[in-house]
Amino acid sequence: MVMEMALKSLTVSIVIILSIVLTVSMLAEGDSYEPSFSIGSEKSDWWISYPEQHVNASNPVEHPSWVLEALKERPVLILDHSEDCKSCKVQIANLEKALDDQEDKVTYYDLLADSGEKEAYEVFAAYGPTGGAYYVPTTVFITLAPGSDGKVAVVWHSEEDAMSEEDIRAYLQDAEYYHQENASSWKE
Repeated sequence: MVMEMALKSLTVSIVIILSIVLTVSMLAEGDSYEPSFSIGSEKSDWWISYPEQHVNASNPVEHPSWVLEALKERPVLILDHSEDCKSCKVQIANLEKALDDQEDKVTYYDLLADSGEKEAYEVFAAYGPTGGAYYVPTTVFITLAPGSDGKVAVVWHSEEDAMSEEDIRAYLQDAEYYHQENASSWKE
């Protein structure tokens, strides 16, 4: 009888230890993601204010209200393009491939620059990487991340012209990671 109780106690102890080890292991795996791109002002960085190549470098961005509203739920991806542009077609194909397994993790806006949509022009005005002439395709990734002061802020990155599927995936993964880590602390 005593032997049975000792065996049961040992079994329960082993189960508890294994549970703890598995939980710690899973948490460690979840924390192992390292973003591909830094938060800063260089060309490939995530930006809080306009980047160094922008005519308004270091100035704050006026984010459209519809973008901020969407950002409450998920990261945002915007493609501003035209129907007859060769590099736009390449970018659309690359986005479709990259979004294949990410579609439910991001809010995606497909905007036609030559349609007269107000949102298309708001995107160019707010997120054009240089602040000069507007180019299609322009692709914008928007998420939440800590700023230099430690407070959660809206960060974004935009690219003119077609991007590789690999780069699109990297920005999407960063956007998802940053959003998951920071959305609960964001105060609009």
